[in-house]
Parts: sequence; structure tokens; C-alpha cells
Amino acid sequence: MHVITLAEPLYLAQAAVYECAGRPLQTGERRQDGALLNFLGSHMRKINPHVLEEHFLSETARIHAACEGSTRRQVVICSDARPADLPYLRQGGFHPVVITVDEEVARERREARGDLTLGDSRHSTENGLERIRPSSPVDNSGTLQDFATATTALLNSLLR
Repeated sequence: MHVITLAEPLYLAQAAVYECAGRPLQTGERRQDGALLNFLGSHMRKINPHVLEEHFLSETARIHAACEGSTRRQVVICSDARPADLPYLRQGGFHPVVITVDEEVARERREARGDLTLGDSRHSTENGLERIRPSSPVDNSGTLQDFATATTALLNSLLR
């Protein structure tokens, strides 16, 4: 299984902003500044509408090269996809899975993770999530063990 963090360019930009502000994040730190990421997502896509697609395609090419000759089925987990990303994900033969979570549960988890600010669920970068029609929805509003069980079952069904 391989994981592609689709929003990696946004996380790199977030780290650069914090570095410039004299408050660098720790290497590999994944605390999120949701408000900044909303801002960066909308503005980076204005500069280059394909910024995340280009990153994704580069990462999938790297994974395909690394797995060349393997007869095992591959699972690529791409986190942070948004409606604007679905056309190229589907065109690439990827199987979209939407993970839903109760808004209050998500807020509590972000606070527990130590996020710097919470993103705005009404921000333009979040628009359209409800229109995604996944073939395999997964609810993450219960315990993390419930989520792990549901995810494992989904992965097993996809790998058959």
C-alpha cells in the first residue's frame, strides 16, 4: 500500500510561511493551520489550477516505477482530495472513497492533534464535497477502532 498526500504542496507552503514568520514547524510535523491551508489551497490553484494534479501524477508515476513487475495488486491512498481533483483521479482508474465524519467529532480530533487553527468548512476549497458520489463511503464518526475495522474491510474488498 502506498500513501500519497495530495495536499503535500500545501503543507510545504504552510511550513515555509511558518519558517518566514519565525515560528518554524518541527520537521515532519502534521499539525495543520486550517485557515492558512484554505487560503493556500485557493491561491495556489489560482496560480496553477493543476498544482495538486501535477504532484499526484508525479507521485503515482514514482509508485508505478517502484512496483514495475509486481503481480500484487496495489492500493494507493490519496488523502485530501477535493471535487476539483475527481476528474483526473477517476481518469487514472482510481476508486474514490469518501470518508465522512461528524463535524463536532472532526473539530475535537483537530483540537486533540493540536492544529494551529481550524479550517472553515464553508471555505471555497471545501465546496462540493457533498456532491461526491463515492462507490464506497466510510463513516469515521465512531471510535478510531471502528474506523480501522471499516477501512480494513474496504481494503480487503478492493484487493480481491
